[in-house]
Amino acid sequence: MLSPGVRKGVLSQARRPLLGVVALVLCAACSSAAPAAAPSAAPQGGAQEPFGTISIAWPREPGTLAPKFLAGSGAGEYSWLFSSALAVRDLKGTAQPMLARELPTQAGGGWVIYPDGSMITTYPLRENARWHDGAPITAADYVFAYRVYTDPAMPVGVRLPEALMSSVEAPDDHTLVINWKELYLNANALGYRQLHPLPSHLLAEKYRANHDGFATGLEWTSAFIGSGPFKVENWEPGSFITARANREFFLGSPKIDRIDIRLISDPNTVLATLLAGELDMVSTISLDASHMIVARDQWESRGEGYLTTWSKSMSFIAYQFREVPSWQRAVTDLRVRQALSHALDRQAMTNVITLGLGPVADAYVAPNQPEFANVDRAITKYAYDPRRAAALLADAGWQRSGATGPLTNAAGQSLDLEVRGPQEALIIADYWKAAGINSTPYEIPKAVANDQEFLNSFSGADTASNTISQEEISVVSLKLPKAELGWLGSNRGSFVDPEVDRLFDIITTSLNPTDRSSAIVGVHKRISELVPYTPTYYSVNFVLTRNQVRGPFGEPGGSGQSGFTWNAWEWELAR
Repeated sequence: MLSPGVRKGVLSQARRPLLGVVALVLCAACSSAAPAAAPSAAPQGGAQEPFGTISIAWPREPGTLAPKFLAGSGAGEYSWLFSSALAVRDLKGTAQPMLARELPTQAGGGWVIYPDGSMITTYPLRENARWHDGAPITAADYVFAYRVYTDPAMPVGVRLPEALMSSVEAPDDHTLVINWKELYLNANALGYRQLHPLPSHLLAEKYRANHDGFATGLEWTSAFIGSGPFKVENWEPGSFITARANREFFLGSPKIDRIDIRLISDPNTVLATLLAGELDMVSTISLDASHMIVARDQWESRGEGYLTTWSKSMSFIAYQFREVPSWQRAVTDLRVRQALSHALDRQAMTNVITLGLGPVADAYVAPNQPEFANVDRAITKYAYDPRRAAALLADAGWQRSGATGPLTNAAGQSLDLEVRGPQEALIIADYWKAAGINSTPYEIPKAVANDQEFLNSFSGADTASNTISQEEISVVSLKLPKAELGWLGSNRGSFVDPEVDRLFDIITTSLNPTDRSSAIVGVHKRISELVPYTPTYYSVNFVLTRNQVRGPFGEPGGSGQSGFTWNAWEWELAR
């Protein structure tokens, strides 16, 4: 059960305001419609006239629309609306050709693997693919993109898989050849945030003449020229973005004419706007579980909409291993991190945060992934055990004066630990206070929500969530945030371990299923022993959709593909 402090500090803050919001909203009846059917297994083109407008609320205004430069919550939604990849994964996680006319195979000769581990993949490109300004998308755009993404001065958060490539060639406009330095499992199905093309006809000269300012400017926001099913029509900073159907989209014109993206950061305001009938769709990035339950119950009771849920990410508490301002060095002690894990009742946390919809997590592997059972047997788990937490802290030199006194070390210093995050931080801080830690929650101000240096410089602990894919394991050297990269990088705590790096390399490069499965088990066993982060729960993802809108189906799990807008061109609005 939750401690009294948690109930008072979380339930009263997270749930009670909803009652006032709902009371202000008038209910209106609407006819019911059946939930949307499953999408086709592969993208299908076809001309048709776009129809209608739908309104969506997203909380975060992007600083850029370039998929390789984007970071943070909602990156996938913007990426798939305005950009395209060589491949896209369907709900089963199966790669389907997108900008590629077909995916290379070893049997067909498009994927050649040499004895030394180097490779060549050849992608035939769709001849009808066009940028939003009408210029053809060619192999030269990939050659240019590779040059940009491997440039250490560019703000690329994740340089995989480009870092594994030796060169990218364009023998003709519609043939893309990628030379690989080493093995890469998904070399024949490059998808989300992997070698997205850049319009060389528009940007090559700027890259040459204004290298330092290349990644800034309107070309990346309101004047963005992308390859996706929708174009930026209007962008009012801090207010809204209007996305208009790209009628020349190579997979066929979108069925919906316009998507109005309202930029609303406050979930109470999103909920009120939804229930007032001014939104057609909301998702996980806009509402937490408690707001979603209220919205779902209101819409379903009135027959107005349907809810789609799935789980694709894991929430966790990261610890800081880099010296930063106000750094709490104690978290570098393994015994302290183990104690912090044992001090948390993660089941009770999960019941509050996800309203019981998301299970507790012990490792960065989804329950529906093939390796889950083997990983679950191999890892070290940290059950809620305040006595064990106290013993570990004492062994690390932190003693408590009496049953309720604060922890202090031999020098009389208290164990001060700030934990960043929204609702979770209140709960976590409460549990750690019960263990004698002077723990304070800290909610990141909106003014610095996109400041990567600030986000990666937390002093002790940080709550985070990441899409579950073994290629997305964050605690590796390759993903360290660095000043020269604009502090982008998913390894926010700057944890480094050679064995984790070695196993991660096998996971991302081996084509041997046995070796890869063994490395997946091994890396999570190692991570669980070293505790660079504490897994908390599998997050519940959802999209609540008005009945008239058909098409959003969720996201494929375990593939690393993020964003429920991956098939936005197939969405439609009932006439």
